[in-house]
Amino acid sequence: MANPAYLIVAIDIHDQEAFGSYVEQAVPMLQEYGGVILAATPNLTVERGVWPRQHLTLIKFPSPSQAEQFYQSEAHQPVKALRKSASDGDLVLVQGQPDSESDKADDQSTPHYLLGTTTMTDTGWITEYMQKTPPASAKFGVQGLIMGGDFTVLEGNWPRESFVLLKLPSAQAYQDFWFGEDYRAMKELREANTIADHVSFAGVVE
Repeated sequence: MANPAYLIVAIDIHDQEAFGSYVEQAVPMLQEYGGVILAATPNLTVERGVWPRQHLTLIKFPSPSQAEQFYQSEAHQPVKALRKSASDGDLVLVQGQPDSESDKADDQSTPHYLLGTTTMTDTGWITEYMQKTPPASAKFGVQGLIMGGDFTVLEGNWPRESFVLLKLPSAQAYQDFWFGEDYRAMKELREANTIADHVSFAGVVE
């Protein structure tokens, strides 16, 4: 089974009416290809670096090929043109990690996400980080949905070398993990050796 893929849509909307029409037409199309909207929000919190766009949509597809089929489909082209007329943006398709059983669970809470884009300035820290981070992550229910540099820029640009997407079961779990003592030392180690932009946001109720 192929790993899932995530379509990251970072945009500035300048015609709300036209963009609303785009959403009405695009959602049924992406669902035909197995797409699921995980988040669609202007309520972004920049945790590190900068985030150039006002609105973020995160869409999960069962595989990269299904995401590409949606994006390249003949029916999608006029709808895509409508989006481009109503907004400016950057679209990136990123290879994800295999689904875990916890990710498939029927959880009615509102998840919280952290999306990061990173360029490493040194790699000597990675072994220690990968050894010591999992215990803290597990304590707070962190799931790593994206980890790595396998991505395709579909529109616009993306300045960094790799992505990370973390999912947590709630906003409180995110706060306790990201700003808590359990992860502090490894967070400082990572920040000392990377240039990164991180943004956090709420997902949709699952």
